Amino acid sequence: MSSIGGTTLKKWMLVMLAILGSQPGQIYALRCYACSVTPNSGDKNCVDDPKSVIGQAIVNCNRKYCVIQRQELLDPPGKLNTFLRGCDDDPPFLNDVVEDSTFRTYFRSCSDDLCNVGDGLDTANGLSGIEAGAAENLLVPGLEGSGSKTAMSGTVGSLVFIASLLCYYRTN
Repeated sequence: MSSIGGTTLKKWMLVMLAILGSQPGQIYALRCYACSVTPNSGDKNCVDDPKSVIGQAIVNCNRKYCVIQRQELLDPPGKLNTFLRGCDDDPPFLNDVVEDSTFRTYFRSCSDDLCNVGDGLDTANGLSGIEAGAAENLLVPGLEGSGSKTAMSGTVGSLVFIASLLCYYRTN
């Protein structure tokens, strides 16, 4: 291909850009359960069975994580105070249990569709407490067609490839 002249290469690149530019990109939203329970309000199914919550129990989020925040009283031990399911870009803790003089609060986050399904006591991978440490969390974008939340579109990937070719031919 090194025999392609500068003008021919430019024409070829413009045609490819026109073809690829007309292809729509793919964007996937993260789907999360969303509901809440307080001592005086909310659908109690939110805690144990979010699929059966009346109303809009599933939302499309443009955030990184599906989250659960479960807050229990220390006295009486284990009594549920508040419970929240939703989505967040920057949760205060990814997977941790925080305790103060009044409450024990479970923070859970995950990055797969409808992964915030548990009761909040365990993480999405089944771990709880110290063994679920946030230091082990790693958000890695998926590939196109793998069901990831932000799939790289064929258009962008092709443009990167074409730009690489252009740089190669300019230097040779």
